Amino acid sequence: MFTPDPQKILIVDDSMANILALKEALNQYECVAATSGGNALFLAKDKKQPDLILLDIVMKGMDGYQVCVKLKQDKTTKDIPVVFLTSQSNPESLVRGFEVGAADFIVKPFNLDVLKARVANQLKFKKIADNNSLYLKSIEAIYDTITDSLYYAQQIQQATLPHKDYVNYVLGEHFLIYKPRDIVSGDFYLVHQIDDKILLVVADCTGHGVPGALMSMMSMALINEIINIEKKEMPCQILDQLRSIIIKTFTNDGNNLVSDGLDAAIVLIDPNNDIMEYGGANSSIYLIRDGELIEFKGDRMPVGIYPTQTPFSNYKINLQDGDAIYFFTDGYADQFGGEANRKMMLGHFKDLLLSHHKENMKEQGALLNAYFSDWMGRNEQVDDILLLGFRYKSSK
Repeated sequence: MFTPDPQKILIVDDSMANILALKEALNQYECVAATSGGNALFLAKDKKQPDLILLDIVMKGMDGYQVCVKLKQDKTTKDIPVVFLTSQSNPESLVRGFEVGAADFIVKPFNLDVLKARVANQLKFKKIADNNSLYLKSIEAIYDTITDSLYYAQQIQQATLPHKDYVNYVLGEHFLIYKPRDIVSGDFYLVHQIDDKILLVVADCTGHGVPGALMSMMSMALINEIINIEKKEMPCQILDQLRSIIIKTFTNDGNNLVSDGLDAAIVLIDPNNDIMEYGGANSSIYLIRDGELIEFKGDRMPVGIYPTQTPFSNYKINLQDGDAIYFFTDGYADQFGGEANRKMMLGHFKDLLLSHHKENMKEQGALLNAYFSDWMGRNEQVDDILLLGFRYKSSK
């Protein structure tokens, strides 16, 4: 990965005497020569390019300034340092040389010690630049490989989420805003039709990116197993069982190897009786009815290792046809932005939902999505975003 020694110098001068003198003085390097600007441009594109070009300014035909301009305009030679050889040391000549891209000047007649020192410095800088470029390319290749893997992981993760056609069939009028912060997400949602009931899960796993995505994939698999195999559908039972499995999974020989878990809201909706059962782990849900926002708060503990291990609560909520119900993780309200560049906060988020709740759900989703983008502005997204709203329809 390092520039091979000896380094190569291209000497460009229409005087053979100068070329021979420079070659002798710089005999520890591989030196090649050109006696014209055109020949210099050709040799600069050699398979093994020069690491430094010593370029005479005053030459017949194309002068050194013109040659330097062409070298710097060509993407294959623009990074080769050029040192002008000149008998002119007036400020105008120096300024012009730097303007066309020169790295340094060596004044004729040559002082050998100065010549060798300036050449050595330029070659040292070139070697550092070459090696940095190689390191950068290596890092870029690693980054591309990791990014490609993450996008493939994103496809896998999205394939495990409920298909939009199934969600449309089960929920009816709804919207969904799902924005991973780092390609893959620690937030997830599940929708199940269980006989005439609807089971809905919205969850936020610890962290985001790869750790959060791994936790979310595991949690989705466990919840599906609890529902489909163990036939548990009460929200509090699902949360209790999920917590028990997670703690056992992340505990080895009595030691808590991983303290990760998730916050979640789970509801079981019975449209035949207008009842919604709700269990929450550090996760609230909002219901808007007749212009009033009602917040239902879950238990103040996560699904995971935590000092408090009491059973999760189960709440029964009476529903009315047309109720607007919202499920969300904390990413939307925690986003920095706005004129004061501060967190949105839940109060602002509630006002936003109230201002749009009468619109149909599809329109609400579009408005909330656009508002979030405007609020965030040029800030980075701070967390995964998951916001789901649906319009309850009674079967009575």
